[in-house]
Amino acid sequence: MELIKKEIPDEHESKETMWIYKDNKTLFNKYSQIETQEISPINSLPQLLKSQPKTKKNSPLELIIHYTECSDKMKKEIKDKLIELISMPEFSKAFGVKKSAEIISAITRDSWNQSTALFISFLLDSSVVYKEKPYIYNKNKVTKEIVVMN
Repeated sequence: MELIKKEIPDEHESKETMWIYKDNKTLFNKYSQIETQEISPINSLPQLLKSQPKTKKNSPLELIIHYTECSDKMKKEIKDKLIELISMPEFSKAFGVKKSAEIISAITRDSWNQSTALFISFLLDSSVVYKEKPYIYNKNKVTKEIVVMN
């Protein structure tokens, strides 16, 4: 045990021990022997009816980074790849030229609009509630609800 303690640095970026991963508890539980659980009153509801924690004025990029479990350090690369994806002709055929332009504009400004809410619904297979109106791209694949606070 002493040998293991010597290998672990005293300080870590997040000021936590390195083997506790709080950002994704299901991933931590999958690869550890200790299972951490949060008791929530909505655990008994079906998955489709559970609402995800409300985000407080998150930008579209922050929301995508959070739900895809990427690092904040990759924000610029993710933004560039999303713009590259939206610029493809196939994307314009599915969403239309006007909506594609609105999505690119919103992503470059890192702001919200209705087209961005619909795009995030498409990207994350979820229902996005923006300005109290749900936006759903594919009703058959909805797995969660994301509430955007503006």
